[in-house]
Amino acid sequence: MTLDNNYRQDLLVALRLHEISGERVGEVIAEVEAHVAETGEDPVQAFGAPREYARQVAAQLDPATGKPSTAWTMGSSLVVATLTLLGLNLFADGISAGAGEVAYTVRDLVTTLLLLFLAGGGVLVIFRAYAAGVRRAGVIGIGVTAFALIMATEVLGDLLLDDRTSLLAMPRWSAIAAGAVMLLAAAAMLVRAIRRGRVVYPVNRSA
Repeated sequence: MTLDNNYRQDLLVALRLHEISGERVGEVIAEVEAHVAETGEDPVQAFGAPREYARQVAAQLDPATGKPSTAWTMGSSLVVATLTLLGLNLFADGISAGAGEVAYTVRDLVTTLLLLFLAGGGVLVIFRAYAAGVRRAGVIGIGVTAFALIMATEVLGDLLLDDRTSLLAMPRWSAIAAGAVMLLAAAAMLVRAIRRGRVVYPVNRSA
């Protein structure tokens, strides 16, 4: 008997959401495939639902065996989100500024910080909720709530905050350069995370 592809994919996603290394993900999936092939047993009966089994695997790991700490994961995700958002804003504003300066008002700064907090926090909460076994309707509700708060922030910012007085200004080339550096740094961190998360199946080294 071969492992059902739906179970394999669901288990893969669930393991990734627990920030388990790609090498360990490959080992877990290979173990499940080998058990099913040898015994013919249904994987749900043998290991439980994919998300339940992923939680069991994650609970047995520490940073030395393939799972970084929650604080490290959240911190690195926030850094990537910050660099990406600020980098895009600076680069795009610098390109569109023409020959003038890039200026930011109180509204720009406040709404950007709130957007970063709500978007980054919303994504992290959605991932954690899914990994913890929250039902799909609950996960969708979290996403809708975060999106509604982001929209409300933009509307309230237009109504309540000063969007005329320049609080910070810089030459357009400075904004372009700073934005490019931030985007490159975010890309480097993402490449490192992708390499770490690449699924590596165990091989028969005696062959």
